[in-house]
Amino acid sequence: MRIDLSEIEAVTLDFYNTLAYHKQGSGRGVMLMEYLRSQGFESDPWEHQVLYDVFERHATDYSPDFDEEEKHEYLVWFAERLFRRLNVRVDEGASAEHVEGVWRVLGPGSLGVYADVQPALRALRAAGYPLAIISNWQRGLENFCRELGIADLVDYIVASAEVGMAKPEPRIFLDVCVKVGVSSERVIHVGDSVVDDVGGGRSAGMKVILIQREGEPEAPNTPTIDSLSRLPELLTSST
Repeated sequence: MRIDLSEIEAVTLDFYNTLAYHKQGSGRGVMLMEYLRSQGFESDPWEHQVLYDVFERHATDYSPDFDEEEKHEYLVWFAERLFRRLNVRVDEGASAEHVEGVWRVLGPGSLGVYADVQPALRALRAAGYPLAIISNWQRGLENFCRELGIADLVDYIVASAEVGMAKPEPRIFLDVCVKVGVSSERVIHVGDSVVDDVGGGRSAGMKVILIQREGEPEAPNTPTIDSLSRLPELLTSST
């Protein structure tokens, strides 16, 4: 399906599976539970809400610019909070021995950035498009993006936990349109979820492109790309 991109003035993008991926391919929750089992620990079952709870202070109490002592202090607190949240059956204070293991599994080092992302974002910025990331993600996504080397390539980074609404709600898209100063019908959103990105973007009046890096397109009557490198070409050839 072809869409008219000639009037597009801004671009928004999903984060996970659009810009970044889990290096092990199984997700942070699965890896964390495997780590705890490997240490002989018992805990409550995993639920996705755990990430939102333990990253509650990641936007305000952590900085990628911390020195080693400051970072260690924060990560000790983080590991303690995680162990309490999951009711890990260990002696009090034992979580401090697992700071590095926990952060290796849950921190930005567990993610990678697709090879096409930085070149595509640079090309879009060079072409003059305001750029924003819209993600159903925990607090502190900007810190993740900084440590992954993509924060400086976009103008806004919006995480659902920080704004109190999530895709596919149209409000989260519309609020970003206000931030970039462009009406929704002149913004294109790119993401990998048919419900959250395609449905949510359309409900806000935006044009949408589904990025499907592997497999067949999942959304009939929806323009699809298999690499972000296609996006600058599509937009600049339409102007």
